[in-house]
Amino acid sequence: MTDDGAWADSTAEDVLAVGPWRVTLRGAELADVSHDGVPVLRGIRFVTRDQDWRTADDTVTRRTTDAAAEAEADADATDEHGHARARARARIEVTGSFDDAEVLRTTLDLTIDGDTLHVDATATTTAPFRRNRIGLVVLHPPTLAGTPFTVRHPAVPATAHTFPLWIAPHQPATDVAGYAWTTGGTDCTLDLTGDVFEMEDQRNWTDASFKTYSTPLAEPFPVALDAGAVVHQALTLRAVRRPGGAPSPAPDLAALDGPAPTSVVIPPPTLQLLAASAPAAARPDDEALPGGVPILVEPVLGDPDVAAVLASARRDARGAPLDVRFVTDDPALLRAAVDEVLESGPVVRIGAFDPSSHVTTTALQRALREAAAAHGGLDVVAGTRAHFTELNRTIDLFGDWDGPLTFSVTPQMHDRSRAQVTESIRMQRWVAMSASRLAAGRPLHVGPVTMRPRFNAVATSPRRAVTDASVEAGYGPQSVPDATDPQQHSAAAAAWFAAAVQALTVPGVASITLAEVWGPRGTPRRKGVGGAFRSQGSISA
Repeated sequence: MTDDGAWADSTAEDVLAVGPWRVTLRGAELADVSHDGVPVLRGIRFVTRDQDWRTADDTVTRRTTDAAAEAEADADATDEHGHARARARARIEVTGSFDDAEVLRTTLDLTIDGDTLHVDATATTTAPFRRNRIGLVVLHPPTLAGTPFTVRHPAVPATAHTFPLWIAPHQPATDVAGYAWTTGGTDCTLDLTGDVFEMEDQRNWTDASFKTYSTPLAEPFPVALDAGAVVHQALTLRAVRRPGGAPSPAPDLAALDGPAPTSVVIPPPTLQLLAASAPAAARPDDEALPGGVPILVEPVLGDPDVAAVLASARRDARGAPLDVRFVTDDPALLRAAVDEVLESGPVVRIGAFDPSSHVTTTALQRALREAAAAHGGLDVVAGTRAHFTELNRTIDLFGDWDGPLTFSVTPQMHDRSRAQVTESIRMQRWVAMSASRLAAGRPLHVGPVTMRPRFNAVATSPRRAVTDASVEAGYGPQSVPDATDPQQHSAAAAAWFAAAVQALTVPGVASITLAEVWGPRGTPRRKGVGGAFRSQGSISA
């Protein structure tokens, strides 16, 4: 972010505009691919995910375009649409690393020839590591929702599909060798080689795209790669404007917005904050904390710091109630913990989530219902402490649950770019409306809403063991790699949180929990955010 608070990518950009094609070379990505003004793809990338689904950090070492080849576009020869025949080449050379240690080198070669765009990707590992996924990723614009498309398969006849309107819990297309679809009067085909591909709906994570990727999830993972392993994949995109069709105008970004709320939400959702997890030495004076704001806290039952975590949250709350979300797979332990926390002070609601699946299992649901009955109608909540994805994929688990549901939101699960963070706001409306549809009248408690993931919901590595009974050195997110956004307290972050509240305020949403109450992952105390907690009303930027 810049000093004036605007999100800023340090990534240099080059725009390759040749004949009908326009491609932005943004870092290691071929972004915003359009043909005759029609957006065709959001992006093309080579992506490496390690055994915990972390994405390798890409560093562009060299990026070139072939000026001589571009000059051919000025030749006298024209195509059937009157364009000078477009020919161009570009190359992007990239190193990929985890924890600042290089693990592979990748070359992306782009060739444009007339109405055809070809990408050839070759990656060579330079150090051994375990991968869950490696290869080309194609991002399709979310504005394709509701558009029919055809899937070509490696060994069976093609099948007909539709880009999902409501967020799809599972893959809209599998066993993919290519696609055919029409958008903006332009017929598109995409051929993929080097692996079998499939598609997922990335709106589940508030990403503004449908994603086609290699290494199907049905394949075993992680897989060990030795140094010197080579991965080669390629794609060919062809776009042809239908006869008589005129070039489309530039896309209206408002088209990315999700469905509008059907009514004004009265009363607006209660705003809450997440308990701080930073080291105790960083705690500000109590008078500097907002008063009267419910505080959400996530104790992990069985860890030695449960009492200290709850005590710290009580201090954060300054007399306001706690929203306690226990992490446990033991219903008996949960019942005992509920009894104990209710004796310690006011509690607005209680939830529980399995430490492995991050959802409320049927056994935990039963224990929560029993606790509610034993304590005179205690408000209890079920769902997931992870992404909307997990709620979307496990909604059948809650068929007999008639209470509130919950899920959390973070924009940087897959990508930390400016476009990703800002466009996440638009997708949050889709997520909230999709969740409301799944809830079918049950209230929704959304959050925590955090800039970066506060834990790794898809890690295959064991969770770090907790041995300290205190929280002097912090706890939870404090020890999670990359959980802290360096610009958490900027004006742009304050505006983002304010916009997130607006996007998530749809009928059925009863509360929204934002980031931590203080510390490096704290909610910015700026216009549009801080005042909202004093009034518990709607936020205006």
